[in-house]
Parts: sequence; C-alpha cells; structure tokens
Amino acid sequence: MGEGLARELARLGCGPDGIVVRSSPLGRVRETLVIAAQAAGLAHETAHFDPRLREMSWGDWDGLNGQEIEARWPGEMAARRLAKWHYLPPNGENYVMAVERAQAALDDIVALAADKPVAVFAHGGIGRVLRGLFVRAPQADIMEMDQPQDAFFRLHGGAIERIS
Repeated sequence: MGEGLARELARLGCGPDGIVVRSSPLGRVRETLVIAAQAAGLAHETAHFDPRLREMSWGDWDGLNGQEIEARWPGEMAARRLAKWHYLPPNGENYVMAVERAQAALDDIVALAADKPVAVFAHGGIGRVLRGLFVRAPQADIMEMDQPQDAFFRLHGGAIERIS
C-alpha cells in the first residue's frame, strides 16, 4: 500500500514532505501507518492521531465472532441486520454515532486539504463512513461500500477513486 501511495503521490506531482498525515490512534492502524508511510516516504512521526478516526466499536461484542455473539445475545445479530444503521450493540456504537464523529473529522480533513494533500489512515468501517459522507451518499449506499484490505481511495472534487 505504501508503494502504491508513493506512485499515486508522484502521479499527482506531490512530494511526500508536503503531505499532512492523519491517523486513527488504534494499534493496528498505527502499525500500518509506519509501514506504508516509510514505503511512501511520508513523515509518519509527525502524524496527528485523531480519535474520531478510530474504528466503530462493537462494545461488549468486540473480539467475538458471530457464533459467540449469538450464543451470548440470542437474536441480536438478526436484529442488527434488520436495522444496521441504528442498531446499538451493548456498550458499543451505531452508525448514527460514528457519523457524528466522522463528519467532524472529515470537515477538518477537507479544511486541511485546501492547502495540502492529506493522507488518512483509518479502519474499514469508519473509512466507508468517511467516503460516504464525502460524496453525500445515502445511508443504504454507505452500507454497501466495500472495505478492502488491498486498496485505498482518493477523495477529490466530490468523487471517490479506488486505487489498488
């Protein structure tokens, strides 16, 4: 991903020293940031870790698989599938809550991007929300957006470009 980011920056005529870096503070993304930023030549040590970019929390369900959740909370996975946007896992977060913090983060990122390109390192779920908010997609469309592990996205001019 870092090599792909380096190619994309070169294609856009952006030097890595002029890129603002924003990241989730969670460990998995911090590790990815270091690896990808080093490959792309970005100054990851000056990254701003924004808690609004953390992954959506499943609360008491975090770390459990579907079978484990169903065993402890019978019927709740089905209830979530019926109302995914509004469903609130025990002590967790729903999409309504995630959108509120993601919109605030996106507003700040867009403001920064008026002066310099911004590289954002985040998670699949919150990344999908950020992309959806950027293009003002309806909730149903946001829910259908993919969460690839082998691609990243360029958001520019009201559009999303997938870069594999």
